Amino acid sequence: MKQKRVWISWETQRRTTELSKILKCNLKIIEIEGVLRYPVSIIKTILFILREKPDILFVQNPSMILATIAGFFCTITKLPLVVDRHTTFLIDKPIIRNKMKKRIFQLLHFYTISVANLTIVTNDYLSELTEKAKGKPFVLPDPLPNFFCCNAKKSLRRDLFKILIPNSFAQDEPLDRIISASKLLANENFHFFVTGSTKRMPSHLKNISFSNITFTGFLPDQDYIDLLFSVEGVMVLTTATSTMLCGCYEAVAAEKPLITSNKPCLSDYFTGALFVDNSPEEIATACRTIKNNTQEMINRAKGMKETLSFKWNQDLQKLELILSEIV
Repeated sequence: MKQKRVWISWETQRRTTELSKILKCNLKIIEIEGVLRYPVSIIKTILFILREKPDILFVQNPSMILATIAGFFCTITKLPLVVDRHTTFLIDKPIIRNKMKKRIFQLLHFYTISVANLTIVTNDYLSELTEKAKGKPFVLPDPLPNFFCCNAKKSLRRDLFKILIPNSFAQDEPLDRIISASKLLANENFHFFVTGSTKRMPSHLKNISFSNITFTGFLPDQDYIDLLFSVEGVMVLTTATSTMLCGCYEAVAAEKPLITSNKPCLSDYFTGALFVDNSPEEIATACRTIKNNTQEMINRAKGMKETLSFKWNQDLQKLELILSEIV
């Protein structure tokens, strides 16, 4: 008998959109702003579950509140619950200073892991943390997206070696070190495209003009994809130790040479990338390496794409088997 699957998220996220489609879930995204966000979102969530009557419920965490409400509901109704858990372990993230908020977060953290029938995480390190919290983990990295380039940026200068930097101005993104590296490469025909809404740009960068950096601002999906296919390389860096980076998957999907941070979860998975310690000197050296060995790096990206796609499909089959046994 075919399972009726429902997936609820309180934010739009590429992983959720892709994975819910692959798992044949009816995805409901509830995005409410303002002071009534939580009460309205909770009511809409419960009403949607009651109306759909799923055999199995998937939710995205974050939001921790969504995962908690789903945990309460599923405990009462005995509805199987799967939580796709992203980066809400607060590893290498700013510490919650308010002791009461921190304690509440910790309690919800352990509750949402222990109550779920299955917690999907992106890497082995988070799997170990889930097991320590008495949860049942399953490791499933992001699926490689299927990209279609509609209009490569032909206007971009062909004499420049262009590198895309997917960015959101988050605290774990070492943008200042990338800027320092760009200065080391100022006379070497490199140009960097840094994405992300300029509303979140640090104030000390807003009035500075960089000779070899373009801050693109927020890009709609297709504009971002077109830019991705127009550059010669992609660089995605983080100071966090356990975060899988969406930009890495996107680079592999587009078969672009990839530079990323030398963190175990990244180096174990994206084996064909170049890894740096986030210092300006290593960043600059890695940029020169992909410029001087472009075809080799493209071949490595193609190899990664083939290997990761094959492994991911194997993991998906294992997940489907587990899901069939939950209900």
